[in-house]
Amino acid sequence: MKICIPCQSPGGLDAAVVEPLEESEILDYYEVHDDRNFEHTAQMRGCLGGCSDPVEAITRRGVEAVIVAGISPRSLMLFRNAGIKVLRADNPVVRSLIDSFIAESLEEIGVKEFAAQRRNG
Repeated sequence: MKICIPCQSPGGLDAAVVEPLEESEILDYYEVHDDRNFEHTAQMRGCLGGCSDPVEAITRRGVEAVIVAGISPRSLMLFRNAGIKVLRADNPVVRSLIDSFIAESLEEIGVKEFAAQRRNG
């Protein structure tokens, strides 16, 4: 499964996840295999200010899930409309997030969950 994790520069497994997605410095892409192994497949630098839409960039790469610490309502809906799962980060470090993804312990962010988070936060 192809996943994307927005993170701070320089990216990689020890990088911190960025909140929100729209302010990511780096988009790191990983392929998670059925045997629970994974590989880093690509990296794209963000523009921090909007010279490119991160949702569009992620969607074009055929990603099936994105793991975020924060996301705007617009981006959440765009991902959902594209059939891409949006998962809530349970740890601030990329390596730990991939482990959580493999263990299937990450919560999917749906419209109802997002609205509840906004009311409580």
